[in-house]
Amino acid sequence: MLGLGRFIDYPHSASAERTCIYLENYELIEELSRAVIYFIAAWCIVSIVSWLIGTALIISLRADCFDRMGDRIIVSLWLGLVLLADSLLLLSLILPLSPIVGLAFAIGISLLLICWAPIRDELQHLWRIKSLAVVVAIASWAVLVAAYMTTQVTWFDTGLYHFGLTRWLSEFGTVPGLALVLNNLGFTSSWFALTAPLSIESVASRVHAVTNGWVALLATCHGFLTLWYWVTGKARVTDKFMLIFLVLVLPGLTVTPFLSAIVTSSSPDVPIIFLTGVVAWSILTTTNSPSSRSEQSRTHLWGASLIPLLLAVGAVSIKLSALPLLPIALLFYGQQPFLDYRRLLFGGLLSLLLLSPLMIVSIVTSGCPLYPSSVLCVNVPWRVSAAVAHRAVEVIRFWDHNFGEVPPGANRFFWQLWEWLKFARFNAIMLLLLLLSMGFAIPTLRSARKQKIDSTSWLLCCSLIGMVFIMLRAPMIRFGLGYFMMTPAITISILGTAYFAKSNWQFPRYFSGPNVRGYLSKSFFVGLGLIAVLILFQPDIQARLFLPPAMPSTAVESKQSYDVQYVQPVNDSVKCWDAPIPCTHNELNIRLRHPSRGLRAGFVPAETAY
Repeated sequence: MLGLGRFIDYPHSASAERTCIYLENYELIEELSRAVIYFIAAWCIVSIVSWLIGTALIISLRADCFDRMGDRIIVSLWLGLVLLADSLLLLSLILPLSPIVGLAFAIGISLLLICWAPIRDELQHLWRIKSLAVVVAIASWAVLVAAYMTTQVTWFDTGLYHFGLTRWLSEFGTVPGLALVLNNLGFTSSWFALTAPLSIESVASRVHAVTNGWVALLATCHGFLTLWYWVTGKARVTDKFMLIFLVLVLPGLTVTPFLSAIVTSSSPDVPIIFLTGVVAWSILTTTNSPSSRSEQSRTHLWGASLIPLLLAVGAVSIKLSALPLLPIALLFYGQQPFLDYRRLLFGGLLSLLLLSPLMIVSIVTSGCPLYPSSVLCVNVPWRVSAAVAHRAVEVIRFWDHNFGEVPPGANRFFWQLWEWLKFARFNAIMLLLLLLSMGFAIPTLRSARKQKIDSTSWLLCCSLIGMVFIMLRAPMIRFGLGYFMMTPAITISILGTAYFAKSNWQFPRYFSGPNVRGYLSKSFFVGLGLIAVLILFQPDIQARLFLPPAMPSTAVESKQSYDVQYVQPVNDSVKCWDAPIPCTHNELNIRLRHPSRGLRAGFVPAETAY
């Protein structure tokens, strides 16, 4: 069938021309229809492996606080996801993260975990309680999320280095001296290691948002789960917090053009936003679940209170903007109810162990474990020069980089604050949220004590520290949306609960459990009908489902630095998009580290002797 329209001689008529075009379009759809199921297939693989890893941890930690199956699945998926990404980052040191390597790794981990009897028991339990309606609902929603995620990837950083770094990991693994090609390629993230095996070369530029799509699917399913608990009268404070957090976060991520462009990309900002809420939710669940263990049982080093710490460490491995989560999660783990230095030491060593792939990979690519910071840099032949690292840090220093010199006689603080407020519309919202969070912190704590809701102070501290960290370092909403929404979410859930308790308000009877189940079963069929209509009568969405548009491309010209052949964007562009690698907008002065081994062996500065 492939190419049929090009070999049949049709009469020259409008009808024949339409027939020829139809056949060629059909052939194109047939050839690339794999893109239709790509997202769903990739999400299934990631979900299975993540669930197995996370469930093994939940079982070994005896995390009885996650006593409901829905909560147990959600936390298992998040735990498994961050540990899977971290493991792949470590694997990149010895192997390229190609689709074959990724699949082999996934199969090997899955088979190993399935051999454990408790995992098989958990699988059997899931099979016994399965619901066809729930399966259909999740599948239907996955199709809708996939349809949304097939929009064209246009995010600036994707063209600058996200897609390029993913391709380096997929084709070569971690490459020594990669930051010498482009300093952004030294920004290590386990998120790109997770994306790399899913980047099948033939469709990589069209489906680069696959990992962020999985996060969006998981977060929205968590939202539906908490909504179900709420309307059926089974909601706990943890459910209310998470639902309100998602209701506050999701509209901003999907409605505004700026943030929606980030969602439909591989940007690590997206998982960090949701993980911020998930870490807070896990802290609340660990201490407020009816099945939480007694204080005596929590004295054990290996227990459920490790879950927020593991999630926080995984978030830091994805992006350093998650750093405020780490000390809060570590201190939460260490309190007993006073600080236990034995637990702090164990938690610190475990965190260091899990962060070691990030630091090792960063040393290999740039010579510095916390690149672009020059702290603890190692004297290796491929080390990035101090000047290059300094320029990379200058870009991150928002306040010094974006507004220039303070006018004579002006107050530096107020002048920069005013310039920042004019810089973007979201900045005024950030400042307002910061002030409101500070104002409502005390009333929220008081109400939480009256309602005997534990760990509220940890969430408020995490939110405040996160907001201050973002405001000082890089005050942009995409870096700190989770921190800025955390206090409003916990405030609304606690003060709102207190208000409704006083007013004796409750859901109307038609929202009772049996009625809601009936509405839900009917909504499945309505939802499937809407999906069918959407696909059949929206040509642009229909085309995207079968063949998502490729990311933008850029014209390049060939360049050479000694024995390194590379390409450079023309017309003063800095974005390489899907150009061949190595690609950079810089003029390079580097050599191959071992010419006989090619790009895989990495690069060194040109003045470095062989």
